[in-house]
Amino acid sequence: MVTSEKLGTKLKQTSLARLPIGRMAIDFIFWPSDYCKVRATYFAAFGRKPNLLAPRTFNEKLQAAKLFRRRNIYTQWADKFAVRAYVEQKIGKEYLNKLLWVGEDLQQAKRVPLPSRFVIKANQGSGSNLIVRDAASLDWEAAHEQTQQWLRQDHSVHFAEWQYRWIKPRVLIEEFLEGSDGGVPLDYKFFCFRGRAEMVQIDFDRFTDHTRAFYDRNFKLLPFGVKYPRQSRIAAKPDCFEKMLQLAESLAGPELFLRVDFYDIGRPIFGEITLHPGAGLEKFDPAEWDEKLGASI
Repeated sequence: MVTSEKLGTKLKQTSLARLPIGRMAIDFIFWPSDYCKVRATYFAAFGRKPNLLAPRTFNEKLQAAKLFRRRNIYTQWADKFAVRAYVEQKIGKEYLNKLLWVGEDLQQAKRVPLPSRFVIKANQGSGSNLIVRDAASLDWEAAHEQTQQWLRQDHSVHFAEWQYRWIKPRVLIEEFLEGSDGGVPLDYKFFCFRGRAEMVQIDFDRFTDHTRAFYDRNFKLLPFGVKYPRQSRIAAKPDCFEKMLQLAESLAGPELFLRVDFYDIGRPIFGEITLHPGAGLEKFDPAEWDEKLGASI
């Protein structure tokens, strides 16, 4: 595994990576490492090896998908910059957050006019966000160093998520979205199976006492949780819930499984498309729901 990963990583830095046939060869070299990484990370999370040839649970099917379902469009979906073109073409640019700047060196962003509040993120990252509430007090040097660390990360290696392998790393600055309480708005994560949004995940108090709830497509609370404690209270159904659900299904198309996220700011704003929520390594409570959802893929 180590030899496969080291050789693949080295070849990614060569001119071979600029050619489609070269990328195919590099993916082939990485595959043994990807396979071992899938088995090792799943075993670490669940204490058993995944059944990759005949998967039954939701998490097992995500692991199998990492290895056996690889389409070029997955790279576009995973790229927070490139996916904007897909969203605009499918549902319209009015559902995109305003892009203020994109580049590889955050120091250059100081040259463009920016509002007092904005969000800095990496296009190939997961959780790589920096919320700036007062631009005048931003330490640009520290932010630059942090974003450079983001750009060096390779999630295709960490959890064998192939879709990240061929993303060109960039830094984005987007408009700050404000919720009804003046903070970051709730996002609604729609789990779409074969183009139908069957349920939605909502996370509460992510920076304090993180809880999570799942609702079906009729906004009925479902009796399970994933990773974080279950939120027992019934959240208010957003006025634009049906619209978000419709838009999520339009973006998901016929794909076996996709998670499509939207923010609610009184109207839907696209968040991201995710192929493997939690890298397929988050435990269900009760565990039987892992298999129930797996039957939908």
